[in-house]
Amino acid sequence: MAKDYYQTLGVSKGAEAKEIKSAYRKLARKFHPDVNPNDKTAEAKFKEVSEAYEVLSDTEKRKLYDTYGSNWEHAQNFTGGGGGGAGDFQFRTNGGGAGFETIFEQIFTNMGHNQGGVDMSDYGMHHQGIPPRDLEKPIELTLEEIDSGTKRSLTYQAMDACKTCDGFGSVQLRAPRTCSVCGGSGRTKGMLGMAQVCQNCGGTGQSTMEACPTCKGTGTIPTTKKVEVKIPAGISEGKKLRVPGKGVVGSGGKAGDLYVIVRELPHAMFRRVGDNLEVDAEVPFTTAALGGEIRIHTLRGNVTMKIPEGSQSGQTFRLGGQGITKLGGKRGDLMAKLKITVPKKVSAEQRKLLEELAGLDKVTA
Repeated sequence: MAKDYYQTLGVSKGAEAKEIKSAYRKLARKFHPDVNPNDKTAEAKFKEVSEAYEVLSDTEKRKLYDTYGSNWEHAQNFTGGGGGGAGDFQFRTNGGGAGFETIFEQIFTNMGHNQGGVDMSDYGMHHQGIPPRDLEKPIELTLEEIDSGTKRSLTYQAMDACKTCDGFGSVQLRAPRTCSVCGGSGRTKGMLGMAQVCQNCGGTGQSTMEACPTCKGTGTIPTTKKVEVKIPAGISEGKKLRVPGKGVVGSGGKAGDLYVIVRELPHAMFRRVGDNLEVDAEVPFTTAALGGEIRIHTLRGNVTMKIPEGSQSGQTFRLGGQGITKLGGKRGDLMAKLKITVPKKVSAEQRKLLEELAGLDKVTA
């Protein structure tokens, strides 16, 4: 069944980026594996939510998804101009858009590939070569990984230029043969029925090229790539790390770059606000009233925090240097928000003391 990313995140098709991000964080926090250990259903739901956010949070991918639906990935080599016709598309390259003929050549090339490979000369066209192209790959990081920095090994596939034909889709024939387009006459009929020089053989009547046997005339071959990426401590959501030369390899051996996009996983306990972290700190009502100390969780262990006498629920205390690591090595702060807790059950002795306290409150009032 076709995937509806908007339905997965529970937002409308016209939702703004802020609304999409908010919906993702809420669902990711709900289905996160740390919150639902050993729950395969929640794990699968978490992956669906992450996949939907990866597409809808990227302006370009979202545009393709809105246009092509579940087939958006097959349209990644093209970008729409808005009119819907063939002339509205451009091939995405490092050097800009290719021409109108190149688009139709790509269509014919794909037709040939689907039929198991044909001689490109049958269509009177020659492949223009494969341009180098950049790739984008997301990685998901926990707050702990962002705080300390980490390394990730990525394995992915790219459609590189075929080495046999250098991405041109055709190879030299050992011996010339009669041109299959003009039948050896060197002339063909144009769009208005007028005779013109055969574009396939240049008017010679002889073909000297044939479809590449390795790539079947497409000019590309799927290539599995593996790269290790070093993630610096303190990196933030949406940042891109460039890995030179690890994108699509084009004709002539020139390659595009790989851009690794950081996706920050929601944490079950902490909330990131810039370089600081927020955490809820539960305080017994007696400690809040009389003052004392409590233990606070940080990314690097527990610390002791003093609670002043008469502290109120919702008050926030700053623990300097206990937040997340910043780019460059320094650390932000941890903002502890007090949450006063009341026991659900009390002993007989505790009840007696509380009643006495309540009586004193009435006298004071």
